[in-house]
Amino acid sequence: MKVTPFAKICEGQDGAIFASELFRFDHVGNCTVYDLSDVGSFSDAELSPIAKFRLGSADIIAPHSNAVCFGTEYYEPEDEYPLLYSNVYNNYDDREDKRIGVCCVYRIRVAGGKFSADLVQTVEIGFTEDAGLWRASEKKHGHRPYGNFVVDTERGKYYAFVMRNEELGTRYFEFDLPKAKDGFVDERTGARRVVLNASDIKRRFDCSYHRFIQGATVKGGVIYSTEGFDYDEVNRPAIRLINCERGEEEYFDLTVQGYMIEPELIDFLGDKCIYGDARGNLYTIEF
Repeated sequence: MKVTPFAKICEGQDGAIFASELFRFDHVGNCTVYDLSDVGSFSDAELSPIAKFRLGSADIIAPHSNAVCFGTEYYEPEDEYPLLYSNVYNNYDDREDKRIGVCCVYRIRVAGGKFSADLVQTVEIGFTEDAGLWRASEKKHGHRPYGNFVVDTERGKYYAFVMRNEELGTRYFEFDLPKAKDGFVDERTGARRVVLNASDIKRRFDCSYHRFIQGATVKGGVIYSTEGFDYDEVNRPAIRLINCERGEEEYFDLTVQGYMIEPELIDFLGDKCIYGDARGNLYTIEF
């Protein structure tokens, strides 16, 4: 694995790249947009944002943006950007309704140079209380039962994966990607709600225990998943590559090359893998 400094942006969670634009999110629904088209000559220079905006309906449901990605479908044919997916993750851990297994879907628009993002759909896992599928046991969930979600834009698939426990590992589920206008209107959010049940699972497989999942993306049938915390010898900053067809993984420890900051962002700028930590340091990675 070769890691090369690329640029500096704001701190935050995961992000998603469309064309040459990088959308970087924080944990309460705010987004900063950067243009990466001319970064090649800047190396580790600090980039200036081209826009900032807040996700719609964030006062009703705010995603943590632990994992963020663009899909394939445009909400309306004239839209400039495809739908954006951002998961709620642990934002409601202290509430009775923890919104486990929920991902928010947004329609991004630009008018007069200003970005907006309307919540148009939520996609929800309907079996998060099932110990045979999602829960770690009949009595309790694992440390982080909320789930990450990524879209395979090449195959039209939607992947959910969840940490269970060290014995059971991390479980992956494959579904067909719901259409933008599937589901029924949820009065709580005003957006359409899709519930994926056990009968909707196309396949599932288990990998070893991922030590606190962070950002994720998919390319070429492989999920790229970051994990770990700052300077943590147990939950080490790392990247896993999970082959969805074979259910096999490769593990890359970032700390062996001196990268100790909590991993967050991962996506592709064309064929170039872009990785970012929690403090806004961007790198290119060759595996």
